Amino acid sequence: MIVVYLPIFTTIKQIKTIMKKKNLFLKSTSSLLAMLFVVMSAFMFTACDPEEEPEPEPENSILEIVANSDSHTQLAAFVNADADLAAALGGDNLTLFAPNDAAFDKLKIALGVESLEQIRPDVIAAVLRFHAVNSVERRESFSEETELTTVQSENITFNAEGNIFTGCSDTDVEFVGEELLATNGVVHVVETILVPTSICNTIGANLNKVSQTLLLSAEFTTLAAAIEKADTYAADQPNAPLLTDVITGEDNITVFAPVNQVFETAGITLETFTAEQWYGIILTHVVAGDLSAEAIGGGLANGDNTLTTFAQTEIQVAPTVFMENETLAIGGAPVVSPDITSENGRVHAVAGVVSSVNTYTTVLLGGQGNDEKGFYNAFSNVRYSYAEARDESGTDGSPVDLAYYFGTNNEATLAAIDSEGLNAVYTAVGLPIEGIFGTRNSTRFRVTNLSPTQFGGILLNSQLEAAASSENNTNFSATNLQEGSVVAFTLDAARDAYVGLIRVVEIDDTNGNGTITIEVKVQVAGN
Repeated sequence: MIVVYLPIFTTIKQIKTIMKKKNLFLKSTSSLLAMLFVVMSAFMFTACDPEEEPEPEPENSILEIVANSDSHTQLAAFVNADADLAAALGGDNLTLFAPNDAAFDKLKIALGVESLEQIRPDVIAAVLRFHAVNSVERRESFSEETELTTVQSENITFNAEGNIFTGCSDTDVEFVGEELLATNGVVHVVETILVPTSICNTIGANLNKVSQTLLLSAEFTTLAAAIEKADTYAADQPNAPLLTDVITGEDNITVFAPVNQVFETAGITLETFTAEQWYGIILTHVVAGDLSAEAIGGGLANGDNTLTTFAQTEIQVAPTVFMENETLAIGGAPVVSPDITSENGRVHAVAGVVSSVNTYTTVLLGGQGNDEKGFYNAFSNVRYSYAEARDESGTDGSPVDLAYYFGTNNEATLAAIDSEGLNAVYTAVGLPIEGIFGTRNSTRFRVTNLSPTQFGGILLNSQLEAAASSENNTNFSATNLQEGSVVAFTLDAARDAYVGLIRVVEIDDTNGNGTITIEVKVQVAGN
């Protein structure tokens, strides 16, 4: 405020002198002097000490300011979806650095995603909490010495211009418009998402890498946690590279990444496996090179049906159908979202866990003597009709490991070629097995107490062998099966006595014949 003091009387005396010297008027009157006095006095009092206009009282809370803003729709959506954050912003004495929609769009471009909902929810939650402070901080107080502790717990700092310094790669985040007073604090609008240093380092190390998809995506949070646990094992092993180094490295890799629902459906949690087991499981999902789905399919068409993993195991590639769509199965896991590309390779999202055991799903028809495909090679996942199985058989053995039929007493039966029940069924309709298949494979079965969930959690050969190998695997058939039944089997010497498990997915006994859908896990040669 500028205060002007006018020396009134001195000025009037000077005016009289000037008037006499300059002869400006013929005479001076008291009325003229009085008028001058009034004008000067009025100016003096006006300039001296006017009262400031008080700030208007705020009418809206911070939450209401965000909700009513046309330029904060994305922030409002995240706050509405995060009850704890909404509750925090509904408290008293708060400061919110509110990123507008342009800020969200800028971050989506930087991360190469269509929506920030694709990012891990815990990362988004931490970033949003970094924008809130449990005190009222006005803009006029921001300087290089200012440090504000956020709800997320890390500090926001400022530069010499009073702009925000802590903005990840942007160290000069300016404010948009004037600060907005709220009934419970103040809002400062920013056009950049503020990212705490800890998360900034994570994003920076993974930006445009395979690791960005695996570690920051909302679809792979279980896998990300498993990678973190596995690295606690690798950290103590001189010859075991950290998985985080593998997926952020310069060498191109391809990762077959199970989505979260896979683990949930199989009942697999972090505690299901040790850190060492997780390390081996995850390496089974990684192969060298940048392999597109088209390239993998082309290799399959040329007879190359295996891939060598970073775990030094072979996983099998096979065509499959998932959700009525034709796709590839990698180690038994159907590819559901192929070719998520990055600078150091690509990720194929899969609806299963890639394992060092082969996993297949197949439908067997209850042949009952007709020419349908009720015969099955469990080792190579091939179905045969009676005629095909007969023609493929020879003195060295039969390709058939088991067949499906409905017996009069023993319904829904999986049986080896040497099963008396299977022989009786086919002999009765004039298609005998005895003497037709030459040297026959003698698969043995045992119905187990394993649940479907336990079956789904078997990924390693060691687990498979422990669950399937038993002296009780001596039956030529597994009878009276029901949906959910898990059957262990041991193949004969022609298959090197490999072991496996069968889970009954569905039984259709239409007309006493029907079909059985089974999921098969069997050892892989060389593993």
